[in-house]
Amino acid sequence: MDSDAALVFWNTIKKKLKNRFSVAASDQRAIRIDNKAQGTKAVEMIKFAIGILVLVIGFGTLIAGIVGVSNIMIFIVKERTKEIGIRKALGAQPKSIVSIILIESILITIIAGFFGLFLGMGILDLATPVLEENFIKEPGVSTALVVGATITLITAGAIAGYLPAKKASRIKPIVALRDD
Repeated sequence: MDSDAALVFWNTIKKKLKNRFSVAASDQRAIRIDNKAQGTKAVEMIKFAIGILVLVIGFGTLIAGIVGVSNIMIFIVKERTKEIGIRKALGAQPKSIVSIILIESILITIIAGFFGLFLGMGILDLATPVLEENFIKEPGVSTALVVGATITLITAGAIAGYLPAKKASRIKPIVALRDD
């Protein structure tokens, strides 16, 4: 039974008891019923608000990470302009240049992401005794969360590397070889 159904049930019982013992409907003190559903509903609302807050912080962190990796990839493309120019002069297709940069971007993101994920899991393992003392039983990371994080990391790496990769694929070989 959810908290809404419990509140409806509570109101029904309260009305029936008031009718049975001839208590005025407006009298709040004659019949008192302890209702835990109201507290449960408040806790559910707080949990929902915290979930939304964590989601917003998570997306903000993800966007900051995408911008950071994208900046790194722009720098890498700038540093490897001559290499890219030589590849293009030797006949490399723009698609192969894009794939090289995208793979590098995804690898950087996956390595950094898994490092952060494993670091977080390690901190959670260290904090478990303290959390269990404060009534947070069995804190942990689910497999579904790890799989979702991995898919998100791969997608974020691809997004972060796409624009620098497209820019690299448009470099003219003669301009790249002249670049100092």
